[in-house]
Amino acid sequence: MNHLELLHKLRRLLFIIIVWWFLCAIDRTPKKSNFTLRDLQTKNLIQSMPPMSEIPLSFYIISSTLLISLFGGIFSIRFLHKKKVQDGLNKIAEDQAQLSVDAELESRQVEDQDRDFLIKMCDTNDPSVLLEVLMSSEKFEKVVYEYKNSSRFSKSELIKIFVLRKSLQFTFKNPKFSFISTQMLEPGNHFEFQIRHKGKNIVFMSPILDSNETQMLIKPPTVKKRPANLKQFTELFCIVRRGSEAEYEFKLKILGQLVTDLNAVILRHTKNIRKLKIRVSERLPMNIGMNFHFLSKEQYEISKKEVHLKFKPEKLFGKILDMSSGGIKVEVEKLPQGGIKEGDIFRFHLPFASLRGNLTVSAVNVVSLNKKSNIHMMFKDVDMLTHIKLNQYLHRKKNKTQAA
Repeated sequence: MNHLELLHKLRRLLFIIIVWWFLCAIDRTPKKSNFTLRDLQTKNLIQSMPPMSEIPLSFYIISSTLLISLFGGIFSIRFLHKKKVQDGLNKIAEDQAQLSVDAELESRQVEDQDRDFLIKMCDTNDPSVLLEVLMSSEKFEKVVYEYKNSSRFSKSELIKIFVLRKSLQFTFKNPKFSFISTQMLEPGNHFEFQIRHKGKNIVFMSPILDSNETQMLIKPPTVKKRPANLKQFTELFCIVRRGSEAEYEFKLKILGQLVTDLNAVILRHTKNIRKLKIRVSERLPMNIGMNFHFLSKEQYEISKKEVHLKFKPEKLFGKILDMSSGGIKVEVEKLPQGGIKEGDIFRFHLPFASLRGNLTVSAVNVVSLNKKSNIHMMFKDVDMLTHIKLNQYLHRKKNKTQAA
């Protein structure tokens, strides 16, 4: 018997009870034999019923009980029906989530022991929770952080966490997941590191020799064919590019340096990673010698505020290595007295660009390479017309280079 048939039967029973409730109180006691004309007057059902005080109490009790039972049964059936439907939907969703979890684990070829550790770390078998962790590096790192701070965690499990991260393919090379932790960097990859000390940047390329959950090892640069001593510095900076997605900048604390194994430098992992936008405009190689007028950042700011106050710029010769509509990279052999710092200004005239005035660029980054310095500079105070002419100049330069 389905729920609809039972509901129809309960309605019929309710109708019968109501009819019985009206009819059961009709006075059916024998009348006196004397018959008068008043007896011929019409009486409705209500008029023929005795006063309320004469109806027995049992009638009210039985009627109330039947009505409460009837309505209670109707609402109970409706509640049970909705619950059954919801349970069915929940079961379907759970089965779909479990299928998705199994499919993800199979596609990533996750071992059974790693699957068991994932369940232990999440502290649940709920496939919907496991699926959220599998599909997001942010969720995974949050679960890792909570697990490390729980009473269930043991230091011997650090290696399991590190292996599980790699097994689930939460790596820097996988663009499906956000890069939010340096634990995602894999050994063997080469990255550009920077030592920033006293206003200078020393850049070197180095591979990651080894890595675990807390630290990683990199090969130090060489000075006169010997490994450099990096223990004198406190931190290294690193900028890495992830395909066409973005560039990421972070700094790593130097924990020490080994005396064996290539004098590897020990760095502490970090989650403090800054995402940078990738340059939209294309850089074109230039290799043009240029005479620059150099102003410090302070001199430039003062000259802008005080129009009548002029500083005599220092002349500087350099070579424009490449250019984009956003800036240039300049190679300088002889730095001005006091060096070049971030925010310092170069002014120059770009020939064949149809520009009347001089262009202004500000230093963004200074990289020392042997006896030369590469200065990354950004165009400053460029209006719309100048920007258009710069793009036209670069377009002509690109076509000329391709034609050659």
